[in-house]
Amino acid sequence: MLLFEGCPSAPAALEVLQEVLRKEGITGPVKIVQVSDADAAKRERFLGSPSIQIDGLDIEEARRADLPCLGCRLYPNGGGIPPEAMIREAIQRALAQKLKILFLCTGNACRSQMAEGWARHLKSDVLHAYSAGVEPHGLDPRAVKVMAEAGVDISNQRSKHVKELMDVPFDFVVTVCDNANEQCPFFPGKVKVVHVGFDDPPKLAANAKTEEEALAHYRRVRDEIRAFVQKLPTLFTDRKE
Repeated sequence: MLLFEGCPSAPAALEVLQEVLRKEGITGPVKIVQVSDADAAKRERFLGSPSIQIDGLDIEEARRADLPCLGCRLYPNGGGIPPEAMIREAIQRALAQKLKILFLCTGNACRSQMAEGWARHLKSDVLHAYSAGVEPHGLDPRAVKVMAEAGVDISNQRSKHVKELMDVPFDFVVTVCDNANEQCPFFPGKVKVVHVGFDDPPKLAANAKTEEEALAHYRRVRDEIRAFVQKLPTLFTDRKE
């Protein structure tokens, strides 16, 4: 999201953007870019404050060829706050160019969160990654810690029930634990469900004598998930039916 300092519409526009992202099941922070002068406006393709870009493109297709503008932004609804529908359509256009993949486990606390984080970090050019659980119970702090050690921030990801994402037209659903594989719901369309199990770090860490020993289990599984995600999507698309 691009804006100039003191833009009166910026707070409300940010709220609308975040609400649309929440409804679409998209996690992660919104990048705020302050545009202060004409050079910055040209560099950022800034079309007035506030502007919203997805994959470097303004959400308002008809204005992408306009000259940079340092003034206040007006959208087709006559105000400075973009309509929800415009943001949603822009997001869906961007997602249509990538394979949608859901990582599913029981609690959506650790393994599926790691997989989502790695997919966003390593494969965001070809994959749009989601994660969910069949019995979600919150993001595991140790998972956040070891992913941060590897340079991936998953602290803004949210533990959620798979029912929240049943309307997303997934290409692949990957169950990363046996329980999730057994309880995996039916997904409409041509989605491919694949089971790739990983050890459960919280279970392994339960008998650890020290915190460092506990974290070692998380790190091992973290690295195994990274190696798996690194092979996507060709690991699936090259498979014979």
